[in-house]
Amino acid sequence: MSRADDRFEIQDVLFRYARAVDRLDHDAIAACYFDDAVDVHGGYTGDAAGLVEDIRTRHRTIDSSQHFISNVLVEFTGQDSADVESYCLCFLRQKPAEPCGEQELAVIRCRYVDRFERRDGSWGIADRVVVFDESRVVPVVDRLNPDWVASRRDGTDPVYSWGSRGGA
Repeated sequence: MSRADDRFEIQDVLFRYARAVDRLDHDAIAACYFDDAVDVHGGYTGDAAGLVEDIRTRHRTIDSSQHFISNVLVEFTGQDSADVESYCLCFLRQKPAEPCGEQELAVIRCRYVDRFERRDGSWGIADRVVVFDESRVVPVVDRLNPDWVASRRDGTDPVYSWGSRGGA
């Protein structure tokens, strides 16, 4: 396997993590980490299982979540280890107090400072520190047309059924 392949695998873990958080796929979040990984994530510091529970609790009131990962810099520190810095832009929208009412949208700029390792042939997060650059909250009123396909924060989101839609 080439270093380019390793970079793609590491980047794939980052993207799978973003999808997992946005769809609240708790098993997929945990799968991005090794069991003994440590994550320093805002008010939470601990292992991956605890992070999943922290996300489960914090995201109960969030009806829309998007994590955008970019500027992924991978620096290999050994055959099976790498230091990885990734920029992340998060949009987290709180559920409205009343239907069609105003909501709060948190816009967070941060970076993931990760140590990745390859164990048993697979890359995963062995250590993460989330470094925060900015967090702001803005009021929004969702004007999404109800006839459009809306994202869902569970296994009913269209991304999980795309292979079963058939094709031309």
